Amino acid sequence: MADDIRNLVRSDQIGTAIQAGLVHGDLHVTGAQPLRTPRQLPMAPRWHVARERELGKLTAVLEEGRPPLVVIEGAGGVGKTTLVLHWAHSRKDRFPDGQLFANLRGFDPQAAPAKPATVLRGFLTVLGVEPAAIPADPDAAAALFRSAVADRRMMIVLDNARDTDQVAPLLPGTPSCAVLVTTRMRLSSLRVRGAHLMRLEAMDESDASALLSRLLPAHAAERESEAVSAIAHRCGGLPLALAIASARVAAHPEFPMSVLADELEDETTRLSAFDADDESASLRAVLSWSSASLNDRLGRAFGLLGVAPLGEISIAAAACLWAVPPREAAAMFRSLEAANLVRQHVPQRFQMHDLVRLHAAELPSGAESAWAVQRLVAFYAYTVRTADILLYPHRHAFEVPALPDGCHPLRLTDEPSAIAWFGAEHALIAVVHRIAADRKWYEAMWHIAHGLDTYQYRLGLLAENVASSRLGLEAAIAIGSVRLRASSLRQLGRACTRAGDLDEAGRCLTQALNLEEEVGFAMGQAHTHHDLQRVLSLRGEHEQALQHAISAMELYRAESNPVGEAHALNAQGWQHAQLENFVLARECCEHALALHSAHGNVSGQASTLDALGYIACRDGRLDQAVEHFAAAVRQANQLGNVFAEAEYTEHLADVLAYQGDAEKAHRMLRVAYDLFLSQHRIDDADRVQVRLSRQAPRKG
Repeated sequence: MADDIRNLVRSDQIGTAIQAGLVHGDLHVTGAQPLRTPRQLPMAPRWHVARERELGKLTAVLEEGRPPLVVIEGAGGVGKTTLVLHWAHSRKDRFPDGQLFANLRGFDPQAAPAKPATVLRGFLTVLGVEPAAIPADPDAAAALFRSAVADRRMMIVLDNARDTDQVAPLLPGTPSCAVLVTTRMRLSSLRVRGAHLMRLEAMDESDASALLSRLLPAHAAERESEAVSAIAHRCGGLPLALAIASARVAAHPEFPMSVLADELEDETTRLSAFDADDESASLRAVLSWSSASLNDRLGRAFGLLGVAPLGEISIAAAACLWAVPPREAAAMFRSLEAANLVRQHVPQRFQMHDLVRLHAAELPSGAESAWAVQRLVAFYAYTVRTADILLYPHRHAFEVPALPDGCHPLRLTDEPSAIAWFGAEHALIAVVHRIAADRKWYEAMWHIAHGLDTYQYRLGLLAENVASSRLGLEAAIAIGSVRLRASSLRQLGRACTRAGDLDEAGRCLTQALNLEEEVGFAMGQAHTHHDLQRVLSLRGEHEQALQHAISAMELYRAESNPVGEAHALNAQGWQHAQLENFVLARECCEHALALHSAHGNVSGQASTLDALGYIACRDGRLDQAVEHFAAAVRQANQLGNVFAEAEYTEHLADVLAYQGDAEKAHRMLRVAYDLFLSQHRIDDADRVQVRLSRQAPRKG
């Protein structure tokens, strides 16, 4: 029994020892072991550029008056640990009692996440607490740790944390210590403990190029600046990717950097270019540590996001991709965002880093991926049609195939919501349109082209309008429908007219009219006569243009289409004005304006007011001309039709100049110039710029 009894008292002061039981032998009293000053920070990287804003934020938090609890979150490879170590080493003099560091291995594939009790034991040991004195109970060990660091000025770095439960027991209890936590997860619950949350994003291209230049061998960046820019761009601002790329260049200094740049240009080989034997230095492996932490449901969702090659995606579109209700899709995005695999850059829209997307695309999804992409394309085809009808309800709406199972339509209710949706989605619609073309999904391909026409015209997206119209014609030919082919030829003809290619416009419209006459499609003939009128008018062939306008009016009237009849009457009025028959011109346009107003066609009213302004100006009624042009500008602006607004504004400037109001005319010309330039209508912009230089208002 005596061998099991230890008579040991440890105390900073020697005084009375109180007997707690039988005492056998001598009583030994010793002084407490002094706490040590640990210096556990790993070596700081020898390089660090950019991140001044983030470093400044860390410093500002520190200098608020109480050392911080800061959580730095971000995707794998974004440079969280590097940032923290760089800052910690540069500020370690502020913490004279030492620095503690622990890799919590939150996403280490080779080992389980570190247990807080294990980390506490390590911290307490290095602080000088004897192992025998460390309690086995985790709560007691955490309390002892808080006592050990109380009132000491220390820095504690907790790297690669998985969740709040792993971090909470390691936090000190007094404000004398600074704690920096890095994590791939969103540890929002630490905010209630006073944490400052900082999200670390990928670098912009300028900073990425600067970092890559620093990492490369001396003068290499100067010799091949274009290759450096290309490599930095394809690394997507991820410091780990930039470091791996620089290591590959250094391994073969005899190779031009353009070899690596070309390899990174190809999406099929890009991710492999960042592979390395050491998993911690392999981008694919580092990214996989995050995706491997997802459950099956989220892993499936993450993989399907990689299959859809979109730079961003809305909750509504993702819901169709995943075949889940929108509310469930929103919850899934919250989980993926918490894992820093996606980023919500604007409300209800999410982005994924290009290299993360390539990793997601490699995850097994089997045959489901094809169905998922088909649902996504169907969602866009259906919503484009819905939005187009809201923009121009008087246009003939072709029937769209029903949405596939699991796909939920987006409810757009009015014209402003349609314009907003097109504005947010237009670039993505072009990507989806190309996917449909590549996979030969011709019906969706045709409907997307047809539905884009009105929006692209209004926004002056002339090149895009021609490109999407060509895809529509390609789809119509593949489908084999004469009516669809005629409609697509007519749409392409209109697009080419706006873009200034009158020869191709004339060819397309003539082919369309021949097909429509062949099958007896009267409404299509009316539309095409009206469009041919415009081409001939731009060529100066006003007599022929007038005949097409009359034919269009007669066909619209026979088909009981008053809005079409109004368009044709306006076209007649314009041609009469060009032929200087101003009385007939005014009668036709006033009749057209009444029809457009009666049927609520604002775009038709705007174009007719523009024609009436021209007629009034030519007829010497300048005040009326100003009123008509100003009303046309207001209505075009209300519709968001910048294509027409630019032209109407220039016409208003003309009549103001005729009235002698040089200052206001110059101001309107400047507005017209900016509108033309914003639409890349360079010839129009150049013409107006010449006028501006000649008509500059006098000063003083």
